[in-house]
Amino acid sequence: MAQFPSTQWSLIRRSGSPSSRHAAFAELARGYRDAILAFCRARLDASTAEDATQSFLASSFEHDWWSRADADAGSFRGFLLLLLRRHLGRIDGAFDNATELVTDVEDPLPPTDRQFDARFALALTARALETLRASYRARGREALFNQLLTLLGAPPEHGELKAVATTLGMPANTLTIELQRVRKRLRQQVRAELQELCADQATLDSEWTILQRVLAGFD
Repeated sequence: MAQFPSTQWSLIRRSGSPSSRHAAFAELARGYRDAILAFCRARLDASTAEDATQSFLASSFEHDWWSRADADAGSFRGFLLLLLRRHLGRIDGAFDNATELVTDVEDPLPPTDRQFDARFALALTARALETLRASYRARGREALFNQLLTLLGAPPEHGELKAVATTLGMPANTLTIELQRVRKRLRQQVRAELQELCADQATLDSEWTILQRVLAGFD
């Protein structure tokens, strides 16, 4: 069983605590709003999707939905996805009780929404990048990290790596090694961020398979 670290999961718990719910929920909402909006946009027109996103966030805060996620029942991604599907169902009149909450993460509805998964993966990646940036900053190497970021998205064009290495005052082969290292560390850190939101190893493996496909651009 995962021993949930004191970052994301404790934030989820604190979103239901009277003393910390505003700050905790606000931070979670900033992190996952794009994923929520992407889910709504896949099903609604643009303006309705914005309204549905705001409605979902307001209801989540009002009824403490997120703090009721069960760390032993699966993943926060699956829990959030079910809440979204239930919420849109209520908007469509499919559910009469506005405070009804399903905590079972078994998904009886269609396969996971791709846009939601992509934005969820981006939220994890953004947190992973900030963690890596902090580690480079602590070693006085933030300038190197900023340059590596420009090279992460796609293979460097001819001569680009050498030009960046010259700017940094290091050999091109050293920069190549640093780039390989940061790519590996980023992958590991994204998985670590995901692990915080999964109940056990089996859930983590399943979630990681889903998000790897998204991060790799697979359909």
